[in-house]
Amino acid sequence: IAMTKALIKSTDVDGFRVDTPMQVPLSFFKAWAPAVRDFARSLGKDRFGMFGEFYVTPARYATMTGRGRDNTMYNQDRFIEGEATLKGGIVYSYYWYTFTAMVYERAYLADGLPLAYSNEAGMLDTFDPMSNRTEYAMWNFCNNHDNWRMQVMAGMQQMRLCSAVITFWPGIPLHYAGDEQDFNTPGSALDGWAREELSVSTAWRALNTTAEGNPADRDNFNMASPSYLFLQRLNLVRQAYFGEFGSARCDELGTPDIGHKDAIAFTRGCSEDAMLLFVANFNPEEVRSFSFASPWAEGAVLRDALATNDTLEVTVGPGGSAAFELRPFEFHVMAAGTVRNLPVVVTGVSPPHDSRVRASSLASSFAVELRFDRPVALASVRARGRV
Repeated sequence: IAMTKALIKSTDVDGFRVDTPMQVPLSFFKAWAPAVRDFARSLGKDRFGMFGEFYVTPARYATMTGRGRDNTMYNQDRFIEGEATLKGGIVYSYYWYTFTAMVYERAYLADGLPLAYSNEAGMLDTFDPMSNRTEYAMWNFCNNHDNWRMQVMAGMQQMRLCSAVITFWPGIPLHYAGDEQDFNTPGSALDGWAREELSVSTAWRALNTTAEGNPADRDNFNMASPSYLFLQRLNLVRQAYFGEFGSARCDELGTPDIGHKDAIAFTRGCSEDAMLLFVANFNPEEVRSFSFASPWAEGAVLRDALATNDTLEVTVGPGGSAAFELRPFEFHVMAAGTVRNLPVVVTGVSPPHDSRVRASSLASSFAVELRFDRPVALASVRARGRV
């Protein structure tokens, strides 16, 4: 405990990711966690987070989430004796469903997502003593260093579908470094090929994954790459509609029956006027058509909040019904009415990122062109950058 306090004070960290906490006695966390929270609060850190790597089944991580429950306490207002421990953690349940559905083309497992969330609800204690309310704070992911990247094993469209699911699903989306730059090196840490994002290495040249070589074999902070822009759009829409996640309602999930196991639809929102509807088809070969009762009244117009052009529009029918026809791996994030305004983003830079400029060309002046997703005033650009 003393070491942890010293680490927080000397480095000003705002939280911890605890590796494999299931290998540590729960009694330790029952003493450590409240002491750490109290110390963090004394430093003004009222939202200090503590999360574990839950490489176990829900029954195991239920004992170390919040106050904890064992299998005699599910669906009851009963908890393991002592104070709350970890706020949440990295969970593998949803990863298994999405990974298996897309990599192994067992699309029928897509309906495991709402099933897992429903089952967890009676097992987990999500009460956070720092905010004095319930908050579902599990970390969901599509890739990690212990397995090959999904885009290598399945494809980029499958990877984008997975990224969209975890962005709007309850919890915290966890993006594996390099996914935003289209890294596609085969292999994992278990066979010696992983963590390309940590360094520029000649090793990546041994694996030419595209006609231009390996994307990892260069400086990779490119904010205009297609995948960077896609993930940025996901996060901006999430922020615009869910904001600061200020109520327990943010974790409420609507999962209508759409009549297909290999497609999903769910609704989520922190308020009536900030609801989103997510629909997706996990089937790799067949179109899926379905309709269901939505939260909106007849006549409401739903628009895809992710689209930057050719926006899909769906008009809600009688009884609030919404109908969709989705191609393989097609997905949409639908919002009622006009899509909320998002911040301006850079969509292109010239010369391209990681270009080499000769010193002689800098003798007088050097022009850099920035392209944005909409017209902007030059004064605002100058005010935000060193121009």
